[in-house]
Amino acid sequence: MSYLSFSRNLARHLAANTGISQEKETIITFGIEVLVLNLVNVLLALLLGLLLGVLPLTAACLGTVALFRHTAGGAHASSPWRCAIITTLIFPTLALLATYLAHFGYNFSIVLSVIAITLGLAAIIALAPVDNPAAPIISTVRRKRLKALSFIVLILLTGIIVALGQTGWSQATAFRNGLSLSILWVSFILTKTGHRVFTYLDNVNFPLRR
Repeated sequence: MSYLSFSRNLARHLAANTGISQEKETIITFGIEVLVLNLVNVLLALLLGLLLGVLPLTAACLGTVALFRHTAGGAHASSPWRCAIITTLIFPTLALLATYLAHFGYNFSIVLSVIAITLGLAAIIALAPVDNPAAPIISTVRRKRLKALSFIVLILLTGIIVALGQTGWSQATAFRNGLSLSILWVSFILTKTGHRVFTYLDNVNFPLRR
């Protein structure tokens, strides 16, 4: 795997000052790369959400999917740059769609929430956790724990969705829609169809391809 020069230089500097092995230096390089790129992805998505006027809702969608990513897993882009493009575009899009759907009213939001929670539950039962081929989940115990945590996350989000429906907050419907759409997105990327879509995106020749 090739790394950004920033990640390599910082890891090399840390290794020189701590005297760690080459193998550990590679692990540190990978960790720095993942941390920096994830941070950039989040910041770009939030920046686009800010420009589109849906920053809080973009952050809510990001947080929802991030919780599931650490428990249920799902499809991944093969390149950090492709991941950045997808992340930057998908979450502000979900936020915009949630805001638009809020115009259909409270009852529509309830139906959307029920569908999202039902499909999310089915996806977790049948598929979660979906691991990354580059880092497969070998331990049966860990796999069961991640599935259980996925259920807990879904229960937590369900509670938030229900609580939002009981408030008089003007943005409650939009946020409830945003959480529901995020659950639907997570359910989708757990499926084989979701993986095929990511495979297709991996084969698209973006101008910034590494």
